[in-house]
Amino acid sequence: MADIQQHLASSHKIEFEDLDWALARRVGLTPREAAMLQYFADIESQTVFYMLEVAKLEVARDPELLTFLTMWNYEEYFHSHAISRLLAECGVEVPPPMSRATNLRARARVRARLEDLAQQTLARTMPRAFVALWMTWGAAQELLTTQAYEEIARTTANPVLTELFRRIAKQERRHFAYYYTSARERLEGFAAGQRLVRFIFETNFNPVGSGLKSPEEQARFLSNIFPRHRLFEAFGEVDDKLEALPGLRGMRVATAYAQRIQPMLSPDARWSPALTAGPGGQAAFSSSRA
Repeated sequence: MADIQQHLASSHKIEFEDLDWALARRVGLTPREAAMLQYFADIESQTVFYMLEVAKLEVARDPELLTFLTMWNYEEYFHSHAISRLLAECGVEVPPPMSRATNLRARARVRARLEDLAQQTLARTMPRAFVALWMTWGAAQELLTTQAYEEIARTTANPVLTELFRRIAKQERRHFAYYYTSARERLEGFAAGQRLVRFIFETNFNPVGSGLKSPEEQARFLSNIFPRHRLFEAFGEVDDKLEALPGLRGMRVATAYAQRIQPMLSPDARWSPALTAGPGGQAAFSSSRA
């Protein structure tokens, strides 16, 4: 199994007090960056509720899984704090992270209760398959989140934002590695688990935050981070990783999502792989990056 001790040894609260806040204030944030960071802070603030939901399940009592979830929740908790600090330093008024989290959760209460009920039912009736699904879902979401942090770090003119998001992305990459390794090991030779994971992904895949934001808000947010063809490149990388897991060959749910949200975007923000398809219908880019 994935080595939990290795992850524990490198676990730590994200460092952000040492950042050059005066420089952050001088450079500032663009309106687009401020909006994206507020969205990030919203999503990261919800980790504690995801942890509370899964901790109620009997399957979460596995010592290694509970250890990882505790570490994951601790690290993710401070991502929201760090992002909120950067927003405040740059003159963007934001509520305290846990006030933000509670208010958002209240608005999503009906959906959250339905998801919680579905999780409890599945975990009780198919515990082994549920954990395989949880790990696969977590891997997909962590990889997409990592790419989003890296994309903003690469494109912003604010060096403090670059450094903060570089640090957060490094932790997210480690979370992805654990989820992905665990998913592969739990799916290997487990046909029923493979079928369940494929069914849930093909019928319900959405990026993290879908229960907190409207489909249109989420679509605009993602297209702001990954403009036009970059959206398909990033989501294609998620599909490439998922396809490499046992029993998931040919599953391209992330790319299908990117295509599905195109009508929600303004005309100048839309893009389709078909626009640059070469001979045989192959898109003129690779979804994987070096």
